[in-house]
Amino acid sequence: MTNRLGRAPIIGAIGLGLAISIGAMVAGCSGDAGADPGTTTGYGTAVALGHGTAKTYLTSTNGEPTELGIALSAEALDSLPSVPLMGGYEYALPLPAGNTTQYKVVGLNWNPTGHPPPMVYTVPHFDFHFYTIAASDRSRIDPALPSYYAEAATYPGVSFRPPGYVADPPANAVAQMGVHWTDTTGAEFHGQPFTRTFVAGSWNGHFIFDEPMVTRAYLLTRPNEVIATASVVAREGSGYYPGAYRVSWDSAHNEWHVALARLTKF
Repeated sequence: MTNRLGRAPIIGAIGLGLAISIGAMVAGCSGDAGADPGTTTGYGTAVALGHGTAKTYLTSTNGEPTELGIALSAEALDSLPSVPLMGGYEYALPLPAGNTTQYKVVGLNWNPTGHPPPMVYTVPHFDFHFYTIAASDRSRIDPALPSYYAEAATYPGVSFRPPGYVADPPANAVAQMGVHWTDTTGAEFHGQPFTRTFVAGSWNGHFIFDEPMVTRAYLLTRPNEVIATASVVAREGSGYYPGAYRVSWDSAHNEWHVALARLTKF
């Protein structure tokens, strides 16, 4: 349905090899007491973004993870790269120490002119990727490999697919990402401008990432939303899966949060 050839290959603000190696790192965290007893939030090491920083965070209650996200400081949206770049500018964000989720690599992509499909996602926005595969496996999603397009064409079973989602054609698979699945019920496909949406990604028969996409303009409105994700019939393996995603402004910490929320163990 959607043409994402404009996204590939990834060429980050830091080199791809470095991005992958950093993304695989597990960084130290600091404990912030949550609003409820037994709730804590740990942060990964901050990475420079714009005039500010981006960092991962994991909130847990009584040892169980409830939200995994990315915090953008108030200055992070200022002076971002503006030159169009194939695949956008990628920033690898270390996970907090003690990460207890199945997510292994987190990448933030800044797209100054968006990406296809035209007139839908061709506006400045961020892609927040949460991968369940290791960096080494991600690096093998490589168009130079003979199996690349066959693996792209191998979709997950129907029971694992979010209802209302449609996969990109295998020919539009993105290097180091895979095949994107788009929510056709999203407002942007029904006459409304794109502000935020939730994308899934697959490779070789398995879903391998969850991806909130949010425009810079929408973040600047300082929203406070927790949006339910589509329910699936089954999950492929045990882990903590999001029942929603968050797009919000945290006035107490002066930062934006974009996160996989309402994590539930399966």
